[in-house]
Amino acid sequence: MAKFANPRKKFNWSIQITPDPINPFLFQKVDMSESSITQDEHGDTNHNIKTAGRVEYANIKAEKLMSSSQGDNYMWSWFDTCQSSVIGGGAIPFIYKKTIIVTEMAEDGVTVLNTWQAFGVWPCKITPSEYNRGDSGNSIETVELSVDKLSRL
Repeated sequence: MAKFANPRKKFNWSIQITPDPINPFLFQKVDMSESSITQDEHGDTNHNIKTAGRVEYANIKAEKLMSSSQGDNYMWSWFDTCQSSVIGGGAIPFIYKKTIIVTEMAEDGVTVLNTWQAFGVWPCKITPSEYNRGDSGNSIETVELSVDKLSRL
């Protein structure tokens, strides 16, 4: 029996935004946040003693959002909730910070390979693609998400 090709096999990343009751967003590429612990140096001897300091997380970069009726509008609305040049300010962090679940899928689009949960997430940068009437590509090329805390599930 012939196997049918999965037309969405390029979109192996899903990002579910909670608590919003919307479908997960599909992306072609996600650069997960780098986690690091700062080193604190101290000591009263002739050499420094290093101990673990604060945990830091870099931003998550998601590239090539699959076009959908909710995708572009939702991301831009969320972005404007954080800070809007029209109203000259933004909402309080309690309103715009969200929890997301990032899932890496196998090529079949069903099998889960890795899952992360990120807290205190908000869009800090949106990069649209170049617009071309003859191109059916995505209108949002990259979304960069600020992260307060990240855990692997």
